[in-house]
Amino acid sequence: MSEQQEQQQQQASRGRAIIVEDEWIVARDLQQLLEEIGIEVVRLVRRPEDLEPLLTEQRPDLLLLDIDLDAEIDGIQLASQIQRRHDCPVLFVSGHAEPTTLARLRKVAASGFVVKPFTRVQLEAAIEVALSRPRAAKTEEAQTALREIARVLADVGALPNATASHDWRRVPGLEDLSPREAEVLDALLAHRRPPQIAKDLGISPHTVRNHLKSIYAKCGVRSQTELLQLIVEG
Repeated sequence: MSEQQEQQQQQASRGRAIIVEDEWIVARDLQQLLEEIGIEVVRLVRRPEDLEPLLTEQRPDLLLLDIDLDAEIDGIQLASQIQRRHDCPVLFVSGHAEPTTLARLRKVAASGFVVKPFTRVQLEAAIEVALSRPRAAKTEEAQTALREIARVLADVGALPNATASHDWRRVPGLEDLSPREAEVLDALLAHRRPPQIAKDLGISPHTVRNHLKSIYAKCGVRSQTELLQLIVEG
């Protein structure tokens, strides 16, 4: 085992996680971020039907579950199914925070909820709360968990909608964006996923990904998370 692998193994001491996310770029960003804060990602899962066998096999400490899966069921329905047989804490990730979504979350034993795009601080705070809660949480405890996460995020000044009133165009490094790149970034900050951005702008998902890569390069960042951190702190 190399020295780098040993260091990574030592850092991954806070818990083990499975990520369910059908957008592979987003999943990889999440994996990198979790590993940076000491969470070992044991599997990345794209299809809902692949999850349950892995929960039995890997017995993770945390499940990061995207609500907006491109599948016959969404993340909330998937959580409802697996929680009948598994007591792994579930941290939901979504680009939407409408009242209807939150109302559905209250009906499952959610250990947390993070709105995309998010910063490392937001995600780490939500994970800290999720891992601190005992397994086999009752459904009625879900609202308490969500309130607790909101309190933690407020304490660190990192509420999910913190960028809503922020003018990113004043952030150094973003003034060189093309008009199309600016449209893509505006859509991203409005919590829209790349496929939806492509549809709204009348371009292909591949083109959206290329625009995002160009934005990352111009800003000197490697991921959506780092980009948001730059904008929040800028």
